[in-house]
Amino acid sequence: MDNTYQIKLIKTALEIEQCREVAFLLRPHLDKNKWPSMVSEMMQNEKYSIAGIMDGEKFVAFAGYRVMTSLHTGNIIYIDDLCTLESHRGKGFASQLLEHVKAIAISKNVDAVVLDTDFLNNTAQKVYLKHGFKLAALHLVCDLKK
Repeated sequence: MDNTYQIKLIKTALEIEQCREVAFLLRPHLDKNKWPSMVSEMMQNEKYSIAGIMDGEKFVAFAGYRVMTSLHTGNIIYIDDLCTLESHRGKGFASQLLEHVKAIAISKNVDAVVLDTDFLNNTAQKVYLKHGFKLAALHLVCDLKK
């Protein structure tokens, strides 16, 4: 990628709102009315952070992540969300965001950066493998709402 876009740490209610389109591409099941308060609460109570890349007045890519500790993985940064608008894919934004999160992890001296991805998302998996991620676990869910 010749042009490196600046990564911005999302902090304000306006920035959270500007991130809505890319977030709902990845998480269409979310309640649009609860989006701002949900993200604000996660930021305040769960150490959730969002780094985004803007093109004009809107975010076109973002990574949502948190620093956490588990007995299984130790001290990590867990990437909850990573998405780029379809119109901006292929420009290296996901790679730029992954490298940004890895740099934060190194600066915080954590043990690893961890994420989950859909089994069928081969395009994203190729990007993750290219950036040093490896297949290490099988993520299982018991949906209690059904």
